[in-house]
Amino acid sequence: MIIHYLKVASRNLWKYRTHSLISLLCLAVGITFYTVMSLFVNILARQADLPNAERRALLMSGNSFLKLKDIDYLHALHIEEMDSLTVSSFGQTPTEVVCIDQYQRELPYMAEYIRANERYFHNYYLRVVAGDVHMLKDNEIVIHENFARRAFKDQNPIGLSIRQPKRKEGELEDFRIVGIVSGRPFDTTSPPDIYFPLSFRSEEALMVETHIKPGVDMQNFKTRMRDILLEPSDKDSYVLVKPHLERYKDIFLAKLLCLFIGSLILLSGIINFLKFIIQMFYNRQRELAIRKCVGSDMTGLFFLLFAECFCMMTVALLLSMCISEITYTFASIYMVEEITSWFKLTDVYWIQFKVYLVVVLICMFVCLYPAWRIRRISIIHMVMVGTRRHVFRNVMIGLQMAISLFFVGSTTIIALVIDETTLHPVSYISEKEKEHTLELKINSVRLGTNLDAILSEVKTLPEVEASIQTMFGIGFGSIEQYFNNQQSYHVRIQVGNPDYFRFFKIPMTGKEVEPFSGNYIYVSKEFNEQLAKDGIQGVVNVGNVEYQIAGVYEHLHEEREGGIQSYIGTAFKTNMKTTERGYVYFRISPYAEARVMKDKIITIIRKYVPETLPLEIRHLTDEEKNYQSTIMMMYYGIFILAFVSLLVVALSIYSAISMDTLSRQKEVAIRKINGATPKVIAWLFGRIYVFTYLIVFTIVFPMGKQIAIIAFNEFNAPYRWDWVIVIFFGMALLIFMVTAFKIWRIMHINPANIIKKE
Repeated sequence: MIIHYLKVASRNLWKYRTHSLISLLCLAVGITFYTVMSLFVNILARQADLPNAERRALLMSGNSFLKLKDIDYLHALHIEEMDSLTVSSFGQTPTEVVCIDQYQRELPYMAEYIRANERYFHNYYLRVVAGDVHMLKDNEIVIHENFARRAFKDQNPIGLSIRQPKRKEGELEDFRIVGIVSGRPFDTTSPPDIYFPLSFRSEEALMVETHIKPGVDMQNFKTRMRDILLEPSDKDSYVLVKPHLERYKDIFLAKLLCLFIGSLILLSGIINFLKFIIQMFYNRQRELAIRKCVGSDMTGLFFLLFAECFCMMTVALLLSMCISEITYTFASIYMVEEITSWFKLTDVYWIQFKVYLVVVLICMFVCLYPAWRIRRISIIHMVMVGTRRHVFRNVMIGLQMAISLFFVGSTTIIALVIDETTLHPVSYISEKEKEHTLELKINSVRLGTNLDAILSEVKTLPEVEASIQTMFGIGFGSIEQYFNNQQSYHVRIQVGNPDYFRFFKIPMTGKEVEPFSGNYIYVSKEFNEQLAKDGIQGVVNVGNVEYQIAGVYEHLHEEREGGIQSYIGTAFKTNMKTTERGYVYFRISPYAEARVMKDKIITIIRKYVPETLPLEIRHLTDEEKNYQSTIMMMYYGIFILAFVSLLVVALSIYSAISMDTLSRQKEVAIRKINGATPKVIAWLFGRIYVFTYLIVFTIVFPMGKQIAIIAFNEFNAPYRWDWVIVIFFGMALLIFMVTAFKIWRIMHINPANIIKKE
């Protein structure tokens, strides 16, 4: 019997193959998008969804973070409400370390580290692979198993040492490895290589989390801790408690938004699928009535209808798995390994299977309705009565239109916001010159220590025309305060050699001062305009230090102009004195091969810097391509959402109009015999879509406007009526194009051919 049902189902689906394909394609796309959003939510919520989140809280000193002495003071108070303190750095910081293996070989590596106490490993659920992490002393460290394999290969690192220079004294300090852990902390995107004790660089601020004991009221605990002063003479040194759930409320909202978006796409796909199933029931009433006449019971009719749904849903599941496989393979090319590791195909398939089961359950209830309806209604009624007005179908089409309009409107607003806030680069050198300009990042102590020797050797290359050194990369800098008598403003600061302006061909008026002269500063024209308004000339106070203004320039190379800026301009200092961090830029002769010169420079650097330390050297065009690709990925992401929603609604309308014209051919034939014109026939089928679209647009866009104002209020959401008009007529044109062909065909049918078939 099951084989019979499957045969009948396959024949019927093949009969309506176009509509079946549209329905399962929409369902597959909906399942895929919901799966992607669900996985993204899981990644987004790694830190927010920590166990016992309601009992976790961050401790601060007023508006600043705690220091090591503050933690010792809190321990000494023995606060009853606190169960434990988890202390760590803000994030992973790269540093150069020297690993001393069992053969006493010294191998330098770049390692990302954090400082943490013993509770950190337990509260963030790291697994101890070897050693002991319960009593971490000042000269002991814990390393991650990935770093252990990279630095020590097959050796057992327990008991071996890692050498790290002290920040102030310039001395070297050895740390003994006492433990190895695995896993990734919930508060990091990738596992740190080394976990130092809190005494390492003890003056730095720390992130301190507490677990309050069960039964303690969080609000009472916040009030109680606010009465504790870490500095008795300073009233601003009170202990501020920020509950975990309040800190990550934005993440919770983002989770809801992502799930909402994924659910809308899935809902649109399910609606199209169910609409097709219900339309099929209406078109097959006579067939089902005849089957009842020959002895089919309610159970048999149910399984007959459900077999078709089951076949379509199974194919849709397999199709969504294929789409996920292709998407994962394509995305893995452009995403780093840490990110792709979060998206495991097994997790994707499991979520898709769960969605599949939910849809199966929904379809079971949907298929029960026709079987129940056949039992309640007489056979004569079902045979004689034609198709009725499909209220459910029309409502579902309206809902799909609303979803599509939501995505299109959101995409438009987001695109406008990105365009308004995206910082447009300014450059005074050509693309050819960018290709022949190399950027070297000073990312290790050895590179910084040997920089003078490296630069001396590089300058001997005839193809290298010039070089400069800066504190920050192009387009970046520190933020400092500009002070006048009444107000202070943010100014973005670059630090480096004054040759910077000549090197990047930046228009500048003024004098060129000596390198590393500490009392001179160059200001941008925007900053200079503000100084003119304030009546300041010659000398300016930036960062509580007075500088003589040496000149005024247009814009820094690759300075991102436009968009929303929190600073009034930029400035260029000449007091760079350190070589342990920063950037070096080399200008290569236009007659030389840039890629070859890059290899030559790397060869020179490797004389001083071993292979175990990474080098970051690239062409300027590489950075620009990365920046542009990031922006384009954002555009592509939001446009894909809009395109998918439009595709689903277009396919849905096409399927609906196709089924409608197919089931009402006899009615059209009779109307044409009685004198109905093509315009009357066109309006007969098209009016429902016109009215539905007008109602949906009238409701959705005012709601979308208010949502945009709330969501982008700090960006002054660019809600423009010209784009509203474009979207309105664009959607109307889409609906017209989807329905026009089918309506044109039904308008020009030959009534005689239709009557003969009847």
